[in-house]
Amino acid sequence: MERAIKEIASSSELANLYQDIAKNLLEQNNLDNQNYLFLISLEKSLSYFADEIFEKIQVADHEIISNFSCKAKWQSLSKNTTIQNIIIPEISHGGVIEQIYSYQILLLSPKRDDLISTDSSIDLKKLNELLDRSYRWISLLRNNLDEC
Repeated sequence: MERAIKEIASSSELANLYQDIAKNLLEQNNLDNQNYLFLISLEKSLSYFADEIFEKIQVADHEIISNFSCKAKWQSLSKNTTIQNIIIPEISHGGVIEQIYSYQILLLSPKRDDLISTDSSIDLKKLNELLDRSYRWISLLRNNLDEC
């Protein structure tokens, strides 16, 4: 199915589309049941953006890499010396990619009623910050690749 979608639209269009979907999900009032959809949309956006970068830098293994997970694509891209300084901070601890995966784990883990409070809650502010960071990161990478 993903291959059929890529025949209709380019990777950059799909990356922008999924980013818009994530933004629209945050703008809705009843976000409680849509946190996971937001994270999936953002992850798909970054996955298609990784495909866009692979197309721009013309990696020989693009066909094989397009089947990887989002995180694996970015780890593969981090080996490129031209953009590794921009990618490595976002795939390491505290980066956009790692935050998406940690938030997904928090959403899927069972709630503990025996705890009085916890710092691991996911609120609208954290999700907005994650979306803003992904916008800045994508913009920085696109500008860097366009200049090279």
